[in-house]
Amino acid sequence: MKNILIALLTASVAASASVVADNQKALQAKADSANAKRGVEIGGSIRAVAQRSSFSTDQDVKSKNEMPNVERNEFVSADLSFGFRPYESVRANVIMRLGGGMQEYFAAASKTLEAKWLNVEGNVGKNFYWTVGDFRSAISPLSIYNPGIDIMYEPTIFARKRHMAQKEQLLEGNKRNLQGINLQFRREIDPMVGELRVEAFLARVNRVSVLDFSGAEGNILPNDTIAGASLASNTDKWLVGGNIELLPMQKNVYVGVTPMLIFDNEKSKSYVYRHPFVDDGIIDLEQYARQDVNLYESILQNTLVFSGRVGADVAGILKDKNLTLDLVAEYAMSINKVKTPATTDETGTIVLVPETEESINGSALLATVNAGYKVDSSWSAGITLDVVMNNEKWFNNMAQSPSFFAQRILNSDKDGNTVKYGVNSPLYSTFDALYNYSPKFSPVPTSLGTDGEKLKGGQTESYNISPYNKNSWGSNVYSAAQLNLINMMMDPAIQLALPNGLATANRKGLRALIKGDWEGKVEAQALVSIFNQVKPESDLVDNVSYKEFGGGAKFNIAKLTGYSKSAEFSGSFKHSENEFSMKVGDAVKTSSNFINAGASVQFLPRLGFTAGFQMINTDYGVGGKTNSFVGADVPLLKSQQTHWMVGFDYVVGDNAWLAINYGMINVKNDYNTAAVGETSRNLPDYYEAPEVAPGSLPATTYTHKFSQSIFEASINVEF
Repeated sequence: MKNILIALLTASVAASASVVADNQKALQAKADSANAKRGVEIGGSIRAVAQRSSFSTDQDVKSKNEMPNVERNEFVSADLSFGFRPYESVRANVIMRLGGGMQEYFAAASKTLEAKWLNVEGNVGKNFYWTVGDFRSAISPLSIYNPGIDIMYEPTIFARKRHMAQKEQLLEGNKRNLQGINLQFRREIDPMVGELRVEAFLARVNRVSVLDFSGAEGNILPNDTIAGASLASNTDKWLVGGNIELLPMQKNVYVGVTPMLIFDNEKSKSYVYRHPFVDDGIIDLEQYARQDVNLYESILQNTLVFSGRVGADVAGILKDKNLTLDLVAEYAMSINKVKTPATTDETGTIVLVPETEESINGSALLATVNAGYKVDSSWSAGITLDVVMNNEKWFNNMAQSPSFFAQRILNSDKDGNTVKYGVNSPLYSTFDALYNYSPKFSPVPTSLGTDGEKLKGGQTESYNISPYNKNSWGSNVYSAAQLNLINMMMDPAIQLALPNGLATANRKGLRALIKGDWEGKVEAQALVSIFNQVKPESDLVDNVSYKEFGGGAKFNIAKLTGYSKSAEFSGSFKHSENEFSMKVGDAVKTSSNFINAGASVQFLPRLGFTAGFQMINTDYGVGGKTNSFVGADVPLLKSQQTHWMVGFDYVVGDNAWLAINYGMINVKNDYNTAAVGETSRNLPDYYEAPEVAPGSLPATTYTHKFSQSIFEASINVEF
C-alpha cells in the first residue's frame, strides 16, 4: 500500500523541477504519515487451553458421590483488536472475541462471537482528548482502583496461568473497566508551572437487570436470601466525577483532587411480578405480587467521595539519577447517604415501613514513600512504605471492590449443592481459585433423565444446570451489602490483612516492602505489614490486629554462571495472621504460611523447562473458622494445601508461549465434628460419623483429604 501511494504521488509531481531525491524523501514522509494516522490497525491475543483434571479421595469408600471424577476443559479464545481511523483526529476501537469449545467443535450454537470492547476516541487539537464507550481508569488507591493479589516471586509456571485468567476478563493491572464518557484536557504551561491535567468522566457501573436468583452467573450466593446474595440491580448505578492534576517544577511536584459521586438513579427503579410465597415456603402459582427486581438489595446508594493528593519527586528536584526519593500523601472522605425505600404491601399501595435516610461520613488517609539508591551496573536498594488510616465508616466501592473473588473452578461438579460457598466449600483450594478458569462450563445434572421430574431433580441448590463462566477474576463494582458478603468469604491465605486493597475500611497501620538487586544476578525482597482495626466490629472484642511478614529472592543463574541461555530460580515465604483480643476470654487467632519455589531454565534457544511448588498452611485456632451465613457450619481447625507443577514451554517472546504441564493439588482439612448438627454444608457429602464403641467418646476431629491431578496444554500469544 505504501509503495502504491508513493508511486501515485511521484507521478503527480513528475513535472516538478525539484531534485528527485528530495521528492522521494518528502513522499516517503507523507506515506508514513498517512499509514500512521489513517487506516486500520490490528492486534489482539489468542488463548487456547486443553485441560484434564482428575479428582480423587480415599474417603468416599462407599462411592456416595456419583458425580464425575474427571473434568475436561478445552477452549480457544481469540480477542481481535481493530483500530479504525477514518480521520486523523477520530479512532474507533473494537475487540471482537471469538471462542469455541474444542469438545463442541461441531456444535455451531456453542461458538462465541461478541464485542468485548467498543469505543470511539479522538482529540481536538493537541490538548483535548475524548472517549465514548469502554475505557479504563486507575486514578489512585483511594479514588478509582481495582485492588488485586500480590504473590511474592510467584513461579513462572503459575504466573502464566493467572495472567491468562485475568486477560480473559480484560483486566489490565489495577485499572478498572468502565463504560461511558471520558474527557481529558492536558496543557503544558511552562517548565515551572508544569502540566495541567483535567479529566471528567461519566460511567454506568451497573444497570437494571433481572437475573435468575438460582443461576451461577450474576449471583454471589445463588438461591440464598441474605443481603448481597445477588448482583441483580433494581436501578442503574452511575459514576460521575472529575480529576484535576497539576505537575509543576518540571513535573517533580504533584497536586491532584478527585471529586466523585456514585449513585443509584431512583428514576430507573424497576419492579417485576412474581408468584408470592405462602406458608412453609410454598409458592402460590395462582397469584402474582409486585416486587423489587432484587429482593435482597433494598438500600439505594448515594455516595460522595472527595480525595486530594500531594506529592514530590525529591530525587528529580535534586537531579540525582541514582537516587529514588518520592512521596505522595492522599486524603479522602466519603459522605454516604444511605436511603432505604419504603416497604409496601403486595399491591404496592399501602406503606408498611416509611422511607428512611441516614448520612454516614468516613475518611481515609494513605501516605506512600519510595526511597532507594542505585549504582549503575552494580547494585540497587529501595524501600516502599505505605501508611494507612481508614476509619470504619469509610466507603468507596470504586476503590474497595476487589478484582479477586475466590470461586471453585476445576472438578466443581463434585461439590454439588456446596460449590457456591467458595472458600467454605469442602473441595475448595486457593490454588484452584487463583490459576484456573473456564469461559463456558456446562455442569452435569445430579440425576439423568428426559422427563420433567428427572430434569427438576437434577438441579442443585448452588446453580441451575446451564453453561456459565468459571473465573475468580473480574472488574465488578459491588454494593455495600455485596462487599460485606464477599469479605465474609475472603481467602485468609491471600486476603487476610487488606481484602479491599489500600482502601480497606477500618484499618490503621503500615506496610513496608524492601527490595535489593545486585547486578541483575540476585534480587531479594522483604515485606512487613502491621495493621489494626480502628474500631472493633463487635462489642465483645477489645482489639483486632493483622500482621504479615516474609521475604524472597530470585537468582539469575545465567548471569551468575555465564550460562548462555535463560535460567532463573526463585523462592518466597510469607506469614499472615490476625488476632481478636476478646474483652472476656482468650484471644482468637488465625495464621497462615505461604511458600513459593520456582524454576525456569531454557536448554535450547526457545525450548525450556519450568517447575513450581506452592504450599499454604492455615491454622484457624482453637475456635476454628465458622460462619453459618456462608456455609461454614462445622469449625475448620487447620488446612494444608500443596501445589506443584512441571512442564516444558516454547517461548517466542513476552506473553507468547506454548506450554505443556502436569501438576497436582493436594488438600488436607481438619474439622471439629463435635459441632455437626442438622446442617454441615462445609463437609463433603460422603462424610459419615464414625462408629463409637460402647463406653467410648465420639471422635471430635475429622480429617478430609483430596487431590486434583491436572494435565494441561496452553497457548498464549499477544500481538
